[in-house]
Amino acid sequence: MGHSFSLLFSIQRKIRMKLFAILASLVVAITAASDQELWVEFKNTHGKSYRSLREEKLRFNIFQEKLREIESHNVKYENGEESYFLAVNQFSDLTKEEFISLLNENIATKPEILFTPLQESLNESLEAPTAINWVHQGAVLGVKNQEQCGSCWAFSTTGSLEGQSIIKHGRRVSLSEQQLVDCSTSNNACQGGSMEYAFNYVANYGLETEASYPYRGVRGSCRADSSRSAIRVRGYASVGRNEQALKNAVGTVGPISVAVEASIWQSYGGGIFNHPECTGYYLNHGVLAVGYGNEDGEDYWLIKNSWGTNWGEGGYIRLIRNRNNQCGVARDGSYPLLY
Repeated sequence: MGHSFSLLFSIQRKIRMKLFAILASLVVAITAASDQELWVEFKNTHGKSYRSLREEKLRFNIFQEKLREIESHNVKYENGEESYFLAVNQFSDLTKEEFISLLNENIATKPEILFTPLQESLNESLEAPTAINWVHQGAVLGVKNQEQCGSCWAFSTTGSLEGQSIIKHGRRVSLSEQQLVDCSTSNNACQGGSMEYAFNYVANYGLETEASYPYRGVRGSCRADSSRSAIRVRGYASVGRNEQALKNAVGTVGPISVAVEASIWQSYGGGIFNHPECTGYYLNHGVLAVGYGNEDGEDYWLIKNSWGTNWGEGGYIRLIRNRNNQCGVARDGSYPLLY
């Protein structure tokens, strides 16, 4: 039954991706008038408004440039020259520089030896499977949206905590990113943070559910109440800095918090992302590695993002695997150690 479901899901995903690519490639024939129609649709879909007509004109010009980039890239995708396609999303009115500037507020720069994490060796009796998808296994909750706050670190943290809670205790509960934003003082709220710092906070104070401490997307005063804590941890473990170590962790532990370089993810729409400039030299985004597999001979990582379901493959991205550590996905991985 599980194999049939996975096969059906794979077929449906391929069909959906193909339709997305076809729709995106239609931009080739867009006229100025249809650009305007797409612009109105874009603003309505993503709730965009601007302070002045001058700013809106600037954003429209950027949007048109993004449409041309999308059409050019997707022609290559249709011709088999690219392994992924691009699409319009909430970032399509930002320049590349503006998008990178937003990302640079996501991850805190931290000294490597500021503190020593609790180490727990992976169970050597467990062999990482050839492929795994923790979404299918029921250990990943729905995609969330960090919105305009640089709080990706908090979403990566809650994602791995939620996964371990499901895998170890069978408890499905959405945890509070807002508590981390408000109360984890080692981090910088909407100006960036570290998943490891956040794990340390949870070890000391626990973490409430999203229902009791809902997300607002701006820093507020800390309202945490330890009596409402839904989870506690005794620390965290770091993952070795190579793709085999990350595979072993994802395959035997569950969803793993990872930092990546997401500077070129702005218009990702679907497919297996493979870009020579995504070297991972500067990690600027926290995400969740929730699986890995192979499609048409290409190994990939399945990554859960926190930019809502309108971005990528329903909020996910697949990164090429075993190819020069794409976007630095294996450079900084960690996961919580639950009681």
